[in-house]
Amino acid sequence: MSQEIAAAPVRVRDLMRDTFDPADMLNRSAEAEELAQKYLRAKVVPLAFEDDARHVAICTIAGIEFLVSWNFKHLTNLRREAGFNAVNSLQGYPSLRIVAPTFLIHGYEKEKEL
Repeated sequence: MSQEIAAAPVRVRDLMRDTFDPADMLNRSAEAEELAQKYLRAKVVPLAFEDDARHVAICTIAGIEFLVSWNFKHLTNLRREAGFNAVNSLQGYPSLRIVAPTFLIHGYEKEKEL
């Protein structure tokens, strides 16, 4: 269990345990840590939010197309997404979308229908 989940309220930890199989959780790697540091050096997010940079790096390395988050300040906004993807492009990684859950429920499905 990640430090972030371990520090969450009991009801959140229980929900995580009941919803997700630990075998499906993405793990840290040296490659992801290095990429997260590049995001921080590029000031995509402030140093105090290293975990946010790490989340994006882990998803990028894993080839995740969409990172879903309610964190509008440090993740789910166009400026941050562009910053992460600029670093990804310079480092030879694919871009990813950082979206709110409602985008996947409403927005993405409607775009596909057009």
